[in-house]
Amino acid sequence: MTRSMAPVPAPTRADPAPMLSIVRARRIWSLVLVSFLAAACVNGDPGVTATRSREILDRTPLIPTESTSPGDTTPPDTNPIPVEAGIIDFGSAKPPQSYDGFLVAAFKDIQEFWTQEFPAVYGSAFAQLAGGIFAAYPTRTEPIPGCGTDETTFADVEGNAFYCALGDFMVYDDDQLLPSLVDELGQSAVAIVLAHEFGHAITQRADEFFSQPVILKEQQADCFAGSWTAHVARGEGDGITFTDNEVRAGLFAMLKVADPVELGGQGDPNAHGTGFDRVGAFQDGFVGGAERCKPFFDEGRNLIDIPFDFEDPNAGNLPFDTADDADIVTLIPADLARYWTEQLASVSGGFTAPTVVLFPTAGPFPPCDGATDDQYPRNVFYCASTNQIMLDSDLGLELTSNPLLGDMAVGYLLSQGFSEAAQLALGSDLQGEPRALLDDCLTGSWVKDIVPPVPTDRVDPLTLSAGDLDEAILTALIRSDESADTNVRGSAFEKIDGFRDGVLGGFDSCTSRLG
Repeated sequence: MTRSMAPVPAPTRADPAPMLSIVRARRIWSLVLVSFLAAACVNGDPGVTATRSREILDRTPLIPTESTSPGDTTPPDTNPIPVEAGIIDFGSAKPPQSYDGFLVAAFKDIQEFWTQEFPAVYGSAFAQLAGGIFAAYPTRTEPIPGCGTDETTFADVEGNAFYCALGDFMVYDDDQLLPSLVDELGQSAVAIVLAHEFGHAITQRADEFFSQPVILKEQQADCFAGSWTAHVARGEGDGITFTDNEVRAGLFAMLKVADPVELGGQGDPNAHGTGFDRVGAFQDGFVGGAERCKPFFDEGRNLIDIPFDFEDPNAGNLPFDTADDADIVTLIPADLARYWTEQLASVSGGFTAPTVVLFPTAGPFPPCDGATDDQYPRNVFYCASTNQIMLDSDLGLELTSNPLLGDMAVGYLLSQGFSEAAQLALGSDLQGEPRALLDDCLTGSWVKDIVPPVPTDRVDPLTLSAGDLDEAILTALIRSDESADTNVRGSAFEKIDGFRDGVLGGFDSCTSRLG
């Protein structure tokens, strides 16, 4: 997030903890597990590429939650699927991988899925990949077709996977890329990522591959991947199944394939979309099927473009807590207070903004009626009896310092507290999951209000920076229920849907959830 340099009035804040100070450089997405970049092919297919990183968010438990890593959602492959010949060209020297059989089964099912869906959506028969699917690795002796060249070498695909429209084939790095992805996200999420690559072949078969902007082709491929994922999740897959955990891991994968935050927005011809946009496209396909993906090039998709500000001294990321109050725990609550005071001005009794109380993980803990000591550490929660948001300052500092998160992770959590206060002002009687999902929508409505450009008459405005939406989405994913039938905070799919509903539709789109 960013704001003008003029000081803003700080909200009243009780602060028993010492003042903390941190200035963190903006996250560099080359450290993130997956990102779609332009493949070295004249066909312009963006491909998927990855670099190895530490276990995702291994020390970031956003209480309350049971899982903090997408890798936790998929158990090890202890019973490998037999490898069926004729689907993937493995070559004769490939070291075997535990996921080989699963990947063959996934590609087989993807092709069978499109054999049925393509005629239904586009009115003509589906043609199998003319060039095939190839596993690349350093010791491979058999040649792989070239993409505008005589041959694709391992150096051409190292750390990457792509579809080549010129030769109508797919190739993936089986030495570095896939082992890393399977280790970090699980084999099912990897199949979802490769289903995206196969989606480019569908766009090519619809004769739209070379005529459309890269970002819309990426959106459609994400949507196609979502439609296939839903097919497997419904139990219609041939030899593979997806539980809620696999779908959740797939959403993590969609977030990780977002553009690097420094890319520069949609003005870059190679832009592929933010995690916010890509998750949305995936969900469109999951809910609406392949037919929903067809009009992506004509419907005027609402894509949120926030270019990276290279002149911002904080690189788009506010520090957690500073002596001069130019920080997260001052500026974000102040803007939330502004938004909700304005939004609920006509509500009987108006809106009284909650204050933020910081406390260290080890205590002492500020009082809240009904709260127990074990509720405070590593947590953020709203205390209705005191109209305060209790925030573990050690957790906040850690989230802000995490290279995969940043200021909007804390902003999302603080906004959840304000959303609870807003529900009280609105007289909401929702409980459990419906209440939590309304909080997500209300949080999204505040976010919509600070997407740049903000109104020029707003004093010292707080505005979103590049990457903030993805930080919020990732935070929502981590806090989601492990299963859709848990019904406590909402599944990953439901929470993202609620948040996006608020961001795209504003406050009015959330009021229908009040019942």
